[in-house]
Amino acid sequence: MSPTEASNSQPVSPERLAEASVWIAKLHGETRGRVIEDGLRRWLQAHPENARAFELATDVWEESEKLRSVAPFRPLKHVEHRPRAGGVMLAAVACMLTLAVIGIIWFQYVGVVATAVGEQRQLVLDDGTRVFLNTDTRIVVKYDEKARRVELRRGEALFNVAKRSDWPFIVVAGDRQVRAVGTSFVVRRDAQRLAVTLVEGSVLVSPVLPAAPAPVQPKIDAPAAIEQTPAVTSEGRSGDAFRLEAGQRLTFNTGASARLDTPSIDKTTAWRRGQVILDDTPLQTAIAEMNRYNEAKLIVTDPEAASLPINGLFQAGDSRHFANAVAQAYGLTVITRGDEIVLSGKPVQ
Repeated sequence: MSPTEASNSQPVSPERLAEASVWIAKLHGETRGRVIEDGLRRWLQAHPENARAFELATDVWEESEKLRSVAPFRPLKHVEHRPRAGGVMLAAVACMLTLAVIGIIWFQYVGVVATAVGEQRQLVLDDGTRVFLNTDTRIVVKYDEKARRVELRRGEALFNVAKRSDWPFIVVAGDRQVRAVGTSFVVRRDAQRLAVTLVEGSVLVSPVLPAAPAPVQPKIDAPAAIEQTPAVTSEGRSGDAFRLEAGQRLTFNTGASARLDTPSIDKTTAWRRGQVILDDTPLQTAIAEMNRYNEAKLIVTDPEAASLPINGLFQAGDSRHFANAVAQAYGLTVITRGDEIVLSGKPVQ
C-alpha cells in the first residue's frame, strides 16, 4: 500500500489492531483449537472493523519476512530472562505489540514509535529513511503525497533522510520544524530546550506554519551574525528561519534567543555508540545527562560539588560506575537510597 492510498482510508484503531494481533498469535500458537477458533469467529462478528483489523494484521504476518522492521540496536541494558509459567501468553503479547506497531506504520503509514528509559531503537521507513531513536523518545510518523512528516514528541533522534527532491522530509518538534531533502541531522527535544544538529547536507529550521488555504513559504532571514560567524556566541531571534551548514547546531531555550554553535559531532552522536562524552561539564549537568538512561536517578547534595567539572567517556546507563568515578576523583561518598544514587559530602580538589 502506498502512502497516498493509506491516507485516503480511515485508519483502523490501534486497539483493534492489537486485538487482531492477539488472535493471530493464538492461531499460530500451540494451544490452537476449537475454543480459540470459535472465539475468533465471535470477535469478527462483534464489530465490522474487527474483520478489517484482522485482515491488516494477517497481511503483516504473511509479509513480515519482506518488510523493513522496527528493530532494537545496541541495547543499553542487559535483562536476564528466566523461564516462567504463562510463556505462551507472554509470546502472544510480544507478538501483539510487534504486529500493532508494524501494522500501523506500514499499512496506514501513521505510526507511533517510542523507546523506554535506557532503550535505543532503529526504524527504517518505506522510503529508505533511517531513524535512530535515543532513550525515552517518542515520534509519530505520518507520510502523505505532499510530504514525509515525523513529529518528535520528546527525546532525541538521528535522521538519515533518503533523498527525494519531489517529496520533502519534515520533522516537527514543538513550534519548530526542520525541512530536509536528503541529509543527516539530530533533533533533541527536552522540556525547556530544542536543539538541531546538522551532521551533513542542509536543512531549514523555521517556525511551524499555521494551516493556510494556499501554500505559504517561510520567510528566510540570514542574520549576518549567524550565517558568517557560526560560533557559540551567535544569536538570532526566535521567529527567524535558519539554513544550517554541516557541523552547526541551532539551540532554542525557553525565554532566550536562538543560539548557533559548532559542537563536536562525535560527542553529539556518542549516544549512537551507547556512550556519554563529558568535557568540563558541571556535575549537575552531567548527572542530568546520565539520568536520561537509567531509572535509578543520580543526585548530588552539595551545591559546591554540583559545579565540579566532569571529563571522560562513560557508558550510557551505567550510573553506578559514573558515581564511583566522580566520588573517587573528588572525595565524595556514594549512597544508594532506594532508586536513587546519592553523591554526598564536600569535594576535595
